Parts: sequence; structure tokens; C-alpha cells
Amino acid sequence: MRTIHYAIPIVLFIIICTVLMFLVDRDWAIGLGIGIIALVGLYFLKNAIDWNYYLKHPPSLEIPVLKLLLDIPFYRQLNEPDKSKFESRLAMFMIAHEYKMQPKRNSEDDEPMDAPEDLKAICSVPAIMLTLDKEEYLMREIEQIVLYNHPFPSPNYHQLHNSESNKEDKVLIFSLPNLEKGVKEPFTYFDIGMYEWSRISGNIDFTCQNWINFKAIYGIDEEALKLAIGLPLVDLPAVCKVMRVHYSYIHTLHMDHKAKLS
Repeated sequence: MRTIHYAIPIVLFIIICTVLMFLVDRDWAIGLGIGIIALVGLYFLKNAIDWNYYLKHPPSLEIPVLKLLLDIPFYRQLNEPDKSKFESRLAMFMIAHEYKMQPKRNSEDDEPMDAPEDLKAICSVPAIMLTLDKEEYLMREIEQIVLYNHPFPSPNYHQLHNSESNKEDKVLIFSLPNLEKGVKEPFTYFDIGMYEWSRISGNIDFTCQNWINFKAIYGIDEEALKLAIGLPLVDLPAVCKVMRVHYSYIHTLHMDHKAKLS
């Protein structure tokens, strides 16, 4: 973190002032007080300082995340400039949010843990896909993403389900196995990640007027989506947005596949 670089000289200044206060003159206590105030101020401003630094110098993605991106169909079909843009936005997005892993069933540890970088990326990739053509992409409506290793109940929905968004608490909750399948194989499994990001951000699509119309276009019925999400009510405009995004690049994937075979 950039804040640490600023903190080092302040700490050294405090140490020097402390030594001089005892060995030379008690007036050095003024310098000691100034140093402590500066250090406290730096602590409260550390997030803003680090964020401004990252805006100018986006961090590189770790190797596990770069490997993960090769499994994402949307990313694979991008040109090189858009891939670079995708990676930079993903890195910033992951810094801007908090990611927690709930303990596994029957685990002795009942405290949530910080998610590893590749799982942070699994949660974030759908949001970057939704907003790659937009200027604002950080989805500040959400602060925390919580991951379970299985379908879960919640105070709002007592039945087991695979995804949930709560705008009041600024949190998204996912069953990781179901999330991962939809992100990596969006033409086989429903992308619950993009579905929840679409709902929470209002980035939805009203093209599909009803479920009959939706099934006529995509060949998928409402019941199948209820099973994928695990809840009895499904947001049609959000579902339509997910399908529109993924089907917008399927032709490019086919062309790339044919080019590799030729």
C-alpha cells in the first residue's frame, strides 16, 4: 500500500523526536505531537491515498487471476486493447470491494475469511463484462460479496438458494460452485453473477416482454431459471440482460474457433 511509504518517514521522525526529548530538550515533545497527529491523519486517509495512487498506477493482476481469465469466453474474444482495459478495471474493482468466504459445513472455524484473488475475480468478472463499454464501472451500490461453498438460506429467503442481492446492506451473496459454473460456462449454465450485478445496478433489459417471449428467443423457460437461482421469483429484465450480453459475442467465438481449425 502506498500509505506505508508515507508512514515510514513519519515513524522515523517520531522516534527521533522521542530520543531527543529525553536526551536533549523536552521541547522536542512538540515535534513528537506533530508526528503522532500526522500518523493518525494518515491512518484515516489511507484508503483515499491508496485509491488515488491506484487510479494513476493500476496494479497488475496476480497469475491465478490471469489464468482464470483464459477460461472466460467473453474475455477470450476481446482484442488486445480491450483485454488490457478489462484487466485494469478488474484489478481496480477488486480493490474497491470486500470479499468474504463463509466456512465450510461442519467446519470448526465459524469466522468468515478473506477470499483469495482468483475467487474475488470470479465474483467480479460479470460486473466488468456488464460495464466494459461504460465510464462508470465500480458498482458502488455493493460493498461486500459473500461466498458460500454450497446453496444457502438467509433471513430474507429461508429456502436454499444460489444467489441473493441486498441493496440496503450493500451485499451480494453467492453459492460459489454455481457462480463459477455460470461465469466460466455461460452457454451451459446460467450466469447468476451477472444476474445479481445487473439487478443491483439497474443495468437491465426490457426487450423480453414476458416469459413466453423470452422462451421463444432463448429456448429457456422460467422454471429452469428458478432452479438455477433457487428462488420462486425471477427478475425477467435482469435475466434478459444476462442473455443479451452473452449472446452478443457468441458469433465472435464461433469465428475464432473456425479460424483455429482452418
